[in-house]
Amino acid sequence: MQAKLKGSMTVFLSLILVSVMTLLFTMSECIRLYALHDNASEFTDMALESAFSEYNPYLWANYKILAIDLGYGSDVTGPTIFQQKLIDYCRFNADIEYGNNFARLNPAGATINQYSLLTDGGGQAMVVQGVKGAKDDLAAQVIDGIQGHMDSINGVEKVPVETKVNDGKSALEDAKRQQSEKIANAEEGEAYPEPEEVEDDPLDAFKLMKEAMSKGVLSTVMDAKEISDVSFDLAALPSHRSLMEGTAAIQSGNAITDKALFMDYILANYSRFDLDKHHEGMQYEVEYLIAGQESDAENLAVVVGEIMLIREAANFSTIMNSGVLKNQAKSVAAVLTSFDPALEPVVELAVIGAWAYIESVLDVRLMLSGGEVAVVKSADQWTSDVLHLSSFFNVNAKARPCKDGITYDKYLIGLLALKGNKTLGLRACDVMENALNSTEDYRNVKVDNMLFSADVTMDYTGQEMFLSLFSKDDSMGYRISKSKYLTY
Repeated sequence: MQAKLKGSMTVFLSLILVSVMTLLFTMSECIRLYALHDNASEFTDMALESAFSEYNPYLWANYKILAIDLGYGSDVTGPTIFQQKLIDYCRFNADIEYGNNFARLNPAGATINQYSLLTDGGGQAMVVQGVKGAKDDLAAQVIDGIQGHMDSINGVEKVPVETKVNDGKSALEDAKRQQSEKIANAEEGEAYPEPEEVEDDPLDAFKLMKEAMSKGVLSTVMDAKEISDVSFDLAALPSHRSLMEGTAAIQSGNAITDKALFMDYILANYSRFDLDKHHEGMQYEVEYLIAGQESDAENLAVVVGEIMLIREAANFSTIMNSGVLKNQAKSVAAVLTSFDPALEPVVELAVIGAWAYIESVLDVRLMLSGGEVAVVKSADQWTSDVLHLSSFFNVNAKARPCKDGITYDKYLIGLLALKGNKTLGLRACDVMENALNSTEDYRNVKVDNMLFSADVTMDYTGQEMFLSLFSKDDSMGYRISKSKYLTY
């Protein structure tokens, strides 16, 4: 028969064991608390990154801009839905069945501390996002290239060509009228020379071309069938309405650097007249950034008019600095003022202005068809003939192409450079919203409800596990908060 063993434990040993177990449970709870903090950080990161993965795909595919529609296709404004999505993602990750929360950590809420919208800063936020979408690794080359085009185009000294032509033409007409009166009232024996005419008066050609331009500038430089007929409601666009604002401050960089990189971004991602690929909505997007008018045709007309002013000054300079061309203009002026040689200097400038203007029309026609024109031409690159300017009225007549010249898009760079960053930023938002609203899926999206950065605090609760063995107070537990900032 087996004997039964008896055991006993002293009070002292019992006290020691209680102390040891308390120490072990306390250490275990401390380790678990560290795990709760790690899990809270992990859940916060995953929730925010998951929410940020729901960016608008159309903006990214067409404009290389990452932003979240806070309405998620509905009319809801503000970060309410975004906030709820953060909580839902956290709960999914904390669920034992789907996630990995063996530490029993429960999401309790989300707070959006600060956030930024695409239209914040009066358009500056869009510039910041556009700069990110530019070629950051080629910043120096981009800036040098953009600055070079800006200097070459906007560096042409402006000349009031139209004023010179009108002054010369008015002086000539007044002198002719006075001469006619002298001839009519001449006494016997008095003789006054009759005013002479040239076969194709350049001043008359200027007048006819200018009148045609005033009736429809585009019809004089291209076939009307090539022009987009898209129009849009300016009052409904972001730059013309009151906008919602985010709560975060917009941090911008160097204004010159931002301008250069943003223009590079625009030319790489926005449509314009000389490109075959266009987005929904407005077709001449770069032209809209410059002109801000309510139709493609109006925006293109404004841009063409601006380019004309630059070309007139450049071509005026070419004639003035070319002995051959200037002598031709002088010869025409000498004929027109033969009855009053004192008028020759002012009429000569008028002829030069009219000639420069017609040559500019030919230049613009060439550029709109994809050709290149020298910033300032030489006499060898000249196309028109001062004695036959009317022969160039045909819309198919173009300037002679120039090697190593600049194209239409390079002139757009010069015109974009004259606009402020905020103006370009807001108009860029106009373009994107117009394109989005022209699609079936995104017709309700507003760019001033599109988030690109957020600072978030997630709250979690957890109950004691090991120390709860020593306490029956169910209210004991942990409340953990984790903050995370994320931006595209």
